Amino acid sequence: MAKKTFYVVQPYELGKRGVLKAGVPMEVRTADDAMRVAKRMALVKAGAVAFSRAVDPETEDADEAVLIGSFGAVPEGALDAA
Repeated sequence: MAKKTFYVVQPYELGKRGVLKAGVPMEVRTADDAMRVAKRMALVKAGAVAFSRAVDPETEDADEAVLIGSFGAVPEGALDAA
């Protein structure tokens, strides 16, 4: 079966002592939506990353995450955990 591309926005919040922590990720429909939502989230959160990832639904084999945009404060290597 063909891979399906998922578009995700990962917000980051400032935790105790100013440490960045990941918030609840949000799936959106398109790359443009991901960029728009991440920009907005970065206005009210510490920052946000928009990325896409292609996944084969049958085997759950996933490609590397592809950065769409990064806004505000995000940890180094934010996509490494995606």
